[in-house]
Amino acid sequence: ERLGNHPDDTFCLKVVQLEELLAIRHCVFVMGPAASDKSQCWRTLVNARNLRDPDIPTSVVDLNPKAVKTEELYGYISIATREWRDGFLSNIMRKMSSTPDEKPKWILLDGDLDANWIESMNSVMDDNTSRMLTLVSNERTPLLPRMRMIFEIRDLKHATPATVS
Repeated sequence: ERLGNHPDDTFCLKVVQLEELLAIRHCVFVMGPAASDKSQCWRTLVNARNLRDPDIPTSVVDLNPKAVKTEELYGYISIATREWRDGFLSNIMRKMSSTPDEKPKWILLDGDLDANWIESMNSVMDDNTSRMLTLVSNERTPLLPRMRMIFEIRDLKHATPATVS
């Protein structure tokens, strides 16, 4: 109610299902058309978690990967200076993984899937690998157990089989 919600049973179920998925998965896709309460679902969950355990608040960084070029998202090596320039996502992941506390941290990527940016996420999303973001600079940034990635998307139309699996 703090968020202005008047939740029905279906919405409450979706919030509980998201909590259950985040307990067992490090990367989760929240899918649906525009105005289908995707954002409201994870915001409600964050607020509920923070009410339940105010000493261990869940923090969220929200980023639209389609709002920037792929190199601005991950980082790039400047052709002129040969220096590494951090991207938004690489900077966020590095800061979150270097924070010494054990508080839950979520990276929310809010924007439609695009083969240009999602392919670089496959090593992070794969349950069978090291859950590392590997950058062009050869830096490897881990997605630690306290960290989660949530992809708020419309559909999987532009996803490759590697992304979906």
